[in-house]
Amino acid sequence: MNHRLLITGIILVTLLTGTRNVQAQAPLDSLHQPIIQFFDGFSQVKESLFRENTTPDFVLYEAGMIWTNDTLALKIKGNPSANFERKNTFTFLKTEQKGDMAWVSYWNQAIIRREDKIRNVRWLETVVLVRQAGRWKIRMMHSTPMR
Repeated sequence: MNHRLLITGIILVTLLTGTRNVQAQAPLDSLHQPIIQFFDGFSQVKESLFRENTTPDFVLYEAGMIWTNDTLALKIKGNPSANFERKNTFTFLKTEQKGDMAWVSYWNQAIIRREDKIRNVRWLETVVLVRQAGRWKIRMMHSTPMR
């Protein structure tokens, strides 16, 4: 493509849209990473990964229950096992951003091995993220377990 034509196109788009409150959209990876790292907290049994990727007032609505990071920390501490393994897989369905707020919907699947038992669990989830100090964090999550 001709560079002069490309620059002319960029100038035209800038003139048509004006300079009013134009905010750059975050790359999808930067919106998906807090979700992936949050669930790495379950896989690695690391409370710090929950807290690093959520706001202090984070709330999770899970199958009729309301949980916070404190609730999640108690759940992983209360169930230690030397023979524990969890592998998370995500299929991102829709990601939208408006300024410093974004929402992401996805399928979440976990294969969980504890001792000699293996479970395959699946959820349909939606998160609301907010940008704080230049970093995306999960503010709210709604999770529906699938049968």
